[in-house]
Amino acid sequence: MTSEKTGKRRLVFIVSAISALRGAVFKAWKVIWQPFVLSLGVSMARLGGLESLLDLTKIMMMPFLGKASDTYGRRRFIIAQEVLILAAAVLYIYAESWRFLFLGVIFTGLSLAVHPVWNTVIAESSEGKKLGYTYSLVRTITLGLSLVATIAAGHIATSYGFQPVFTVAAVLALLSFLVVVLRLPETIFADITGSVNLRELTGSFMETFRPPRYLWGFYIAMSADLIAFNLGYRLLNGMLSQGYGYTPAMLGLITAANIGTTAVAQIPLGRLVDRIGYVKFLVISQLIASGALATLIVSKSFPVVVTAHIILGISAAFWEPAEWAWIAANVDPERRAQAIGGFSTFKGLIAFPAPFIGGLLFDAFGFDLPIFLNFSIALIDVVLIYALVQERVRPEATRDTPVSEKEIP
Repeated sequence: MTSEKTGKRRLVFIVSAISALRGAVFKAWKVIWQPFVLSLGVSMARLGGLESLLDLTKIMMMPFLGKASDTYGRRRFIIAQEVLILAAAVLYIYAESWRFLFLGVIFTGLSLAVHPVWNTVIAESSEGKKLGYTYSLVRTITLGLSLVATIAAGHIATSYGFQPVFTVAAVLALLSFLVVVLRLPETIFADITGSVNLRELTGSFMETFRPPRYLWGFYIAMSADLIAFNLGYRLLNGMLSQGYGYTPAMLGLITAANIGTTAVAQIPLGRLVDRIGYVKFLVISQLIASGALATLIVSKSFPVVVTAHIILGISAAFWEPAEWAWIAANVDPERRAQAIGGFSTFKGLIAFPAPFIGGLLFDAFGFDLPIFLNFSIALIDVVLIYALVQERVRPEATRDTPVSEKEIP
C-alpha cells in the first residue's frame, strides 16, 4: 500500500509538471491572443467567430477521443495533444495571414479536445478520497508558472511585439512534449489491447445527447454557466483592448491577479471541497462571480478591473475542482474519459455560438451588454444549480454515507 501511495504521489508530481508547462503556454496565449487578432484588422464579431470555431473543433472531437482513450489508453492521446499545441504555437509565430491563423485555431481546438482525457489522467493519478484535492493541487502548481507567464507575456508583447511571445510559448510546448514522452506512464490499468470501430465511435458521439437521466440536471446547469461566460467574459481582453485601450502589459497584470488569487485559494479550498460538497462550492462560486461581473458594468478603470479579476480568481478556486470532481465521482470509473468528454461536448455544443454573438453585441452596443447578459445568466444559473444538481446521483454512489466518509471512485 505504501509503495502504491508513493507511486501515486510521484505520478501527481509528473502530471503537475506537464500541466504547469502546458498551462503557461495557454495563459500566455490568453493574454495576447485577442489583441493580436484585432491587430490584424479583424472585427470583434470575427474574433468571436474564431473563438466559436475553436470551440466547435474541440467539442466535435471530444467524445470520440474519450471513447478511444478508454479502449487504447491515455498516453498516446496526450502525446498527440502536445504535438498539436507545438504545431499551433509555430503557426502563430508566422500568422500574418488568415490561412495560418485559421490553421492555428484548428490545431488549438484539436489539442483542447484531448482535455477530458487529461482530466481523466489526473483522476487516475489520485488517491481514492483525495480526488478534489488532487485537482486543486495540480491546478495550483499549474497556476504558479502561469502567473509568471502572463506577466511576462504582457510585457514582452508591449515592448517587442506578439511574435516573441509565441516563440517562447513554442519552447515551453516543446519542453512539455519531452516530459510527456519521457516520463508520463500509462494511467489506465485495465486491458487496453482491444479495438474500437467506427460504429462504436459514432455511438459514443450520439451518447453525448443521451446522458443518463440522473446527469441531466448537472448538464443543464453547467451548460448555462458556459453560455453566460462565453457570451461576455470570454471576450473581455479583446473588449478592453479595443474599447478602452488596454495594452498587453495591462492585460497581463489583470490575468496575473486572477491566476495568483486562484492559486492561493485553491489548496485550502481543495482540502474542503470533498468534505463540504461540490454543489455548495458551485453555488458559492457563481454568486462570487456575479458580484465581480457587476463591478465591471459599473467601471472599466484599471483598479476596478483588477479587483474584479481578484474576485473572479476566488470564484474559479471554488468552481473548477468542484465541477470536474463532481462529474468524475458520478460516472462509471471504467468509462470516465468517455463520460467527461461527452459532458464537455454537450455543454460546448450548446454554448459554442455564444462568443460570436458576444462579438456582434459588442460591435453593435459596446462593452456593457455582453457583460450584463453574462451577469444575468450567471444569477439564473445559481437557481439552476440549487434546484437541479444533487451531490451524489450515480445509483451505486447514492447512499446515506456522508460525502466526507465516501471513497470517490
